[in-house]
Amino acid sequence: MKKLIVLLLAFVPGLLYAQNFSLDGSYMPDLYSALEDFTIKGNTVEVQYKMTDDVQKIRFSKFYKSGLLYLKLSESIQIDLEEPGSGKSGKGENLREILVLAGKEIVPNENVNSIIFFGENVEFDDESPFISNSTKFSDSLQRNYYDCSSFLSEKNKDYDVENLSNPKAGTPWVEGVKGSGIGEGFTIKGDENSYLLIMNGYSSCEKPYLYKQNNRIKKIKVTGLISGKSEILSVLDTPHPQTVDISFLTAGEDIRVEVAEVYKGTKYDDTCVNLLVTYPRKVIPYEDKVK
Repeated sequence: MKKLIVLLLAFVPGLLYAQNFSLDGSYMPDLYSALEDFTIKGNTVEVQYKMTDDVQKIRFSKFYKSGLLYLKLSESIQIDLEEPGSGKSGKGENLREILVLAGKEIVPNENVNSIIFFGENVEFDDESPFISNSTKFSDSLQRNYYDCSSFLSEKNKDYDVENLSNPKAGTPWVEGVKGSGIGEGFTIKGDENSYLLIMNGYSSCEKPYLYKQNNRIKKIKVTGLISGKSEILSVLDTPHPQTVDISFLTAGEDIRVEVAEVYKGTKYDDTCVNLLVTYPRKVIPYEDKVK
């Protein structure tokens, strides 16, 4: 009966919930990774390197740091990352812990697919997701933002609104006013998409505690700049990808997004969002029942 209820809830418009779904699947490594393929089967990862037919089978277990989900590998994966034109490279010879940010994508009239992000561990300066099983996902994230009311700038790092289209961990938009940032926001150039895809809070491979220490969005105000239609939408307190339904807006109109309410951080009063873009399909965030 519980499985039937969950299946029915998946198709109730605008309803927010999380699911404990399987991470099994074959994932596409980053273009500059030494990996050809990365496959999860149960509690085993199968890794194939480029230019070889050898497959490395590695067992893993799940664990949490400050509420963020990681995979702990029984042996290391070697990954070479190179940035074109930078002359830099990194070797992940001791890559043993992998941050997981996962969401189930609901595709109408098709079997349910998953989009899954994996961030590197702390050996890499760049916390890019290095594998995903959605070939079109990264291409769909580029958005134009304008009229951002504020952003935080500290030391040598700006938490600008453009960070919202960047799926890297450790690069959120952070409002820049005193207090929790209620009323702060930005405008997204309109398109035909019916959802906002959100990765809430400050997710970091190296500093997972920043998720709970900072504020996260609890409710956002979404307004269409042509129709004038506006709604207050609830957002789950999870770092995993989730969507909110904005199909009440006129297709193609620019969208104003503002902070309406927050989940309070344990240490800081800065409100953070790791990713927020328009998206064509509903995404359900991952939830592991055992934490």
